[in-house]
Amino acid sequence: MSKTLTIGEVANQSGISLRTLRHYDAIGLLVPAIRGDNNYRYYQQSDLERLYQILMFRALGFSLRQVSELLEMNQSERVEQLRAQRDILSADITKLEQMRQQLDTFIEEKESMGNPEMFSIFEGFDPDEFADEARERWGDTQVYQESARRSKQYSQEDWQKFRRESDALNSAMVDCLKQGLPVNDSKVLDIVEKMRLQIDQWFYPCSRAMHASLGEMYVMDARFTATYEKLHPGMAQFMRDATAANLAR
Repeated sequence: MSKTLTIGEVANQSGISLRTLRHYDAIGLLVPAIRGDNNYRYYQQSDLERLYQILMFRALGFSLRQVSELLEMNQSERVEQLRAQRDILSADITKLEQMRQQLDTFIEEKESMGNPEMFSIFEGFDPDEFADEARERWGDTQVYQESARRSKQYSQEDWQKFRRESDALNSAMVDCLKQGLPVNDSKVLDIVEKMRLQIDQWFYPCSRAMHASLGEMYVMDARFTATYEKLHPGMAQFMRDATAANLAR
């Protein structure tokens, strides 16, 4: 029989609290291989390897629900999700580096707060413009570059058309939420697929996996959450779950 570790030994070895390990057990994320007659938990090497993956995915910004889904995916599905998350992290790294450089300049040169160039790193976040959402999250990636290339071609009439389309789709989704439809209802899935295709058509290639990653941002980023909650309470989570359901079907 392979060596087993108690929950205390796993906590000490991994740096994770006993409370967290018990929670992972309770939600079925990390169930110890052996449970003694005294209900003590005993972990084997395979459990430690699973815990390592859980902690790695959590460090990459995935929610517990996403981690559970990732662990059940086949290799190709998991790689697709990780690549999408890598793009998000790359954009965040770029953004932080820009902010660090701006801070260095401010410290060294005592730059005036009235200088408009100081605000370039904030880039005017506007929750109604997908181009700004892409810039905020993906920076200099190919996704953003493609979005910027397309956006430059749009006239004021084009943007008005886009806004009308967005408002119509958001209104339709709010109606579904008010009716109490489940996120895997065919009507909900049809609407969220149209939302994905709208991004794909107007800004950049948007797979269902990438759209699901966007859906996670709707609940993880307070600015996005506020945007959808203004439409209707619970809308951010509904959108997140709908994009995930659209990926799963």
